[in-house]
Formats: sequence, structure tokens, C-alpha cells
Amino acid sequence: MATTQEAYLVTRTLKVEEMVCVECEEIIAEALTMLSGVTAVDSNWEKGQVTASYDLHKTHIQELEKLLSDIGYPPSKGFLARKMRDWIHYTEKNEVDNLKHVGHCCSKPPAGA
Repeated sequence: MATTQEAYLVTRTLKVEEMVCVECEEIIAEALTMLSGVTAVDSNWEKGQVTASYDLHKTHIQELEKLLSDIGYPPSKGFLARKMRDWIHYTEKNEVDNLKHVGHCCSKPPAGA
């Protein structure tokens, strides 16, 4: 029996460097929406922030960070920005692991128990 996965949308905000004009917002939005699973992108060049909504089944924060770096807008290297990204990586890995988990049913113990 095939099961379909429901979209698991998350929204993350990243501080980025080198975003200095309104055109930068358009470049970032165009590039990130090309990634599979990205549903919305909002950039603010004055704050140096990019907010992206995406399906966790299809893409991850590391892919967004890599693409931003590739197009010339790397994530901020500041201490707090790095710690926030590390926290996002940690929680996102846990979310992905939980999404993959298939619980046992019918009052039967899991295999190996």
C-alpha cells in the first residue's frame, strides 16, 4: 500500500552578507524558488535577512545556505548568526528523523523489543 507524504512546511530566517540593494532581493528570491520544495521567499536588504518557507521532505536549510553562498550572498559569519544556524541544523535533523519514524501499531511491541 503506497502512502503519500503530506507537505511539512517550515519557515526559516537567515542573516546574509553582501545584500546591498533591492535588486539583490529579486536575485535571491528567483534563485531560491528554483529549489525543489521552496514555496515562498521574502528578503529584506536593509536588515540583511532572507526568510524562506519550504517542504522539509524535499529540501533542507543546508541546501539554502549553499545556494545563497553560490550566488554571492553567504550566510552571516557573526557569532549569533552561526549559533542560530547551528540550532536550526540540529532541530531540522530531529524533525526529519521524526518524520521518517514509523510507529508500531495494534499493541504489538516494535521489532527487536
